[in-house]
Amino acid sequence: REARYYALSMLLLPNIALLHLLVVFAPFHCALAFSSPRRTRTMSVDPYRLGYVTDLEGHIDFFLSFVERSNVLDVVSNTPKKLELDLRDGCYFVFGGDSVDKAPGDIRLCRSLVSLKRRYPDRVFLLVGNRDLNKIRFTAELSAADMERDIDEIPSPHWDPNAPSLRTYLEQVAKAKGMARAEDANTRVERLRYMLKHTLGCPDTFEFRRQELAILKECGVANISDDQICDSFIFEVENEEGSLRQYLENANVAAVVGNTLFVHGAVDLNTMRFVPRHDTKFELPTKRAPPGKVCEDLIEWVDSLNDYLRVGMKDYQARPVWDEGRTTRGGEALLALQNRCAVWGRSVISNCYGDGGVVTNDHAVQYLQDPNRAEMEDKDPMVFENVSSDPKDPVVAAWLKKNGIRRVVVGHKPTGDCPAVLSSAFTGVEIASGDTSFSDVSASDNRGLALPVIEIVGENAVDNHLEISGRFNDGRDYHSTFHRLYGKDDIDVTVGDSALGTEVDGGYWVKASCTEKYRLCRGKGRKVEHDDVPIAEFRARFGK
Repeated sequence: REARYYALSMLLLPNIALLHLLVVFAPFHCALAFSSPRRTRTMSVDPYRLGYVTDLEGHIDFFLSFVERSNVLDVVSNTPKKLELDLRDGCYFVFGGDSVDKAPGDIRLCRSLVSLKRRYPDRVFLLVGNRDLNKIRFTAELSAADMERDIDEIPSPHWDPNAPSLRTYLEQVAKAKGMARAEDANTRVERLRYMLKHTLGCPDTFEFRRQELAILKECGVANISDDQICDSFIFEVENEEGSLRQYLENANVAAVVGNTLFVHGAVDLNTMRFVPRHDTKFELPTKRAPPGKVCEDLIEWVDSLNDYLRVGMKDYQARPVWDEGRTTRGGEALLALQNRCAVWGRSVISNCYGDGGVVTNDHAVQYLQDPNRAEMEDKDPMVFENVSSDPKDPVVAAWLKKNGIRRVVVGHKPTGDCPAVLSSAFTGVEIASGDTSFSDVSASDNRGLALPVIEIVGENAVDNHLEISGRFNDGRDYHSTFHRLYGKDDIDVTVGDSALGTEVDGGYWVKASCTEKYRLCRGKGRKVEHDDVPIAEFRARFGK
């Protein structure tokens, strides 16, 4: 809501809004050149600057590398147990969600982000991702009452028909440990391991937590017991002092800063305007439920989604475990919000752009528009599971522009070793997808050397352009500047490179600019191809 006034005034009183923004966002030098053996900063003195990163997933070292290149954040202090950051004067920062799961830095990262948000509540925005919200399952599903239930009564994940049942998993554990029955292996520890591996997509997280607890307790990993790990997962999300609980309480589902909308997943025909009902269940529904609210006004929509999160967190705090019949629990609606099929394909958190390392392609569009799949949308919520949203949708773009939005920035779905962008030339709305968490699957962390730095810079919050810099997974640096966006539909092509964020022959997209070369990319599914073409050759081949 902090940006509510700016977005509304931009639409209703554009001249007054611009004057007000020029006063509020008075020129400051948050982006002065700064270089040292460990830092590479851009050479820019634009008066407005916003930094963005997403899907850190516990990778605190990756985050530190981002901060080293950032023109927005600085490290105040960094010890093994605590990272303290500072926000440069007048700058803004948005974290796009998914703070936990894939590295031993979950607790410290959440604490650091929450501390920054609390010190700069009007200039720092934290978003919830699916990996943040789905942890509220722990309190109910690892409770003493649930542990006493027959293991055959514990349902498999409704969104993944290929996942093994709890019984199948426990039978495997029992066999490996020489136990006679699956019930003999039914401990809280194994329940948690099952949840992490087969329902949350993070099989290594249990041991990552052991490593982080050893760091925080200043002891060896051998001194951290399995039960301590279970206790930690529950404490961090349930207790008011827990790092993830505090993150969720300080985060939003969506944020608007000037002409830019931030969500974790995607804004598409299904998610735009839609706010779920507060009684939505985390289950596979048998029919499409009516919306709780439909908002034509975008700021009302953003506020309503954020209120939905607040109400859901209060519900979770009041009822953290199942009722006696195991039919409902607190926070159920939040679990549904991050689960595509539970909200019948209308999750602004888990719907996503991107396929094959690019923001869209023929494969994604063909699957989205496949008549056999589309015919099932009113009958089966599972048909939304592998869909990629259309960033070029003219109806969505018109709604966004009508509400003063010229850019949407998201994460959630990996897009190769640098962010994927749809140029504003297509619809007047620029789409930037910044998740690079699978940039190098040959690396132990799946990230390798790749590092994206996304910043929005310009005169003010409603007159600016996108700059994406960083490092490919081969170690080379890149820096890409996109067109200036201002007004309701204005594009200044004298700022930025017209080739960036566009598609050329052969299904390639121009993703980045690197030392007189363009990085071209195409792919399908998880397969990604790159081709680095000299700019002169590119212009000769494609006429751009």
